[in-house]
Amino acid sequence: MAAKKKSAVAQAQAAAKAKKGGGVGMNKAAVLMILAALVPFSLPTVILLFFTGLPTLGAWASEKGRHKYAWLCVGGLNFAGVIPYLFTLWFGVHTVDEALNMLSDAGVLLWAYGASGFGWLLYMITPPMVASWLSFTTDRRVASLKSAQKKLVEEWGEEVSRKGG
Repeated sequence: MAAKKKSAVAQAQAAAKAKKGGGVGMNKAAVLMILAALVPFSLPTVILLFFTGLPTLGAWASEKGRHKYAWLCVGGLNFAGVIPYLFTLWFGVHTVDEALNMLSDAGVLLWAYGASGFGWLLYMITPPMVASWLSFTTDRRVASLKSAQKKLVEEWGEEVSRKGG
């Protein structure tokens, strides 16, 4: 009986893994198909986003390991640097020529790449700052607990601080 339960559990886990893996792959495929279908209608936007988004692509491609977060930090600020020019393109003349004219303007690239540089700066500075803050707060907590422990020993005597017995 236990063998049947075990195999049923194993079957359920295998089915859940198959469903989860298939669903994620299907979502990615659906998103890619939708984006591919939109390219002919928004080619100027795609051109502008591709060339101004190269730092984000580089951050994504160059980061190693399982947890890739640099592209999120760089990409978010990179997109923030590009968005005013995207609005100009969307609500102005939305043509390939205009997108290429924008890319030939140094100001567009300066804002896009400068913002992504600021994203890299945040990505590199934030973890050490958080680590030092955690270290600081932990040290303060330890000092506070030692002070409270000292007061208890003064009030109740030395036998309070002895371990089990």
